[in-house]
Amino acid sequence: MNHGRHNHSFQATIEFKLEDAPFRRYQHLDWDSKRWEGFKARPGDVYVCTCYKAGTTWTQMIVALLVFQSTEFPSPLNELSPWVDLVTDSTEEMHAKLSAQTHRRILKTHTPLDGLLWHPDARYIFVSRDPRDVFVSMMNHQDNTDLKMEKELSLAMGNEVTFTDLLASTEEKRLKDWLTKGFFEWENDGYPYWSFFYHGETFWQHRHRENILMLHYDEMKNDLSREMRKIAKHLDIDINEKDFPKLVEAASFKEMKRKADDLAPVADAKLWKSNKQFFANGRSGQWQKRWSKENLARFNDLCRNYMSDYITWLLEKKN
Repeated sequence: MNHGRHNHSFQATIEFKLEDAPFRRYQHLDWDSKRWEGFKARPGDVYVCTCYKAGTTWTQMIVALLVFQSTEFPSPLNELSPWVDLVTDSTEEMHAKLSAQTHRRILKTHTPLDGLLWHPDARYIFVSRDPRDVFVSMMNHQDNTDLKMEKELSLAMGNEVTFTDLLASTEEKRLKDWLTKGFFEWENDGYPYWSFFYHGETFWQHRHRENILMLHYDEMKNDLSREMRKIAKHLDIDINEKDFPKLVEAASFKEMKRKADDLAPVADAKLWKSNKQFFANGRSGQWQKRWSKENLARFNDLCRNYMSDYITWLLEKKN
């Protein structure tokens, strides 16, 4: 496992055929793409495939509201839509839980598309966000992490180090690491997590597939009703116009924060100092007051490693 490689022969854009995937294993501190091996897919399965701090739990909530057409679910969101890659239980236990589900399944994954087995009959939803806002959100996420509980969970997973252990001492240094170092050997950015840029690009190059939906976080913030209709269409779900406003309201940040104890990931493990803080305000543009000119220059250099149309989509102002 690579812990911070500077790979000067690195080439960001790697085109691949979906039918050849998976051809990479993503094994990080708390998740492992190998857990997908042997998974028995069903037609209509919904894969919520986001990178970190780009609206994962929000998208899970939206999909669950649309699938069940109700603001009340048969079980907590974390059970209803489990993070399949997470190594808190055995692969066999996770697969058994999913096999027992009789409803349309909503599967959370943080694995890039080149690490997933392709299922033509499934529906994939990928949400991304301006990477500069992602980093700010990640720092807020770290500030909200209970370090004692993080250590206990890491040890339970067989890890001697935590994400916090790998972080530099200041935000400025953490940002430099995130922009210039990779965790996996095929990456050159994203440390100590994984490359946000590369993750999104694996989906971007296959965005024209009819069962892949690409969404942008800022568009969801700007017009949630419109984006929820887009998701419903992608999932072949007919909207009940009478009840739809209630579903949109239930997916708002205000309502999700109100139900934070039920919705925050691994809330039962008490990993967060505040479950409500997990659902922060989601404002974009806060990086402008926090990024130095040096790190902004590094960011601009990094963007040149990736597909220009993909970078434009990530960064352009959304309406």
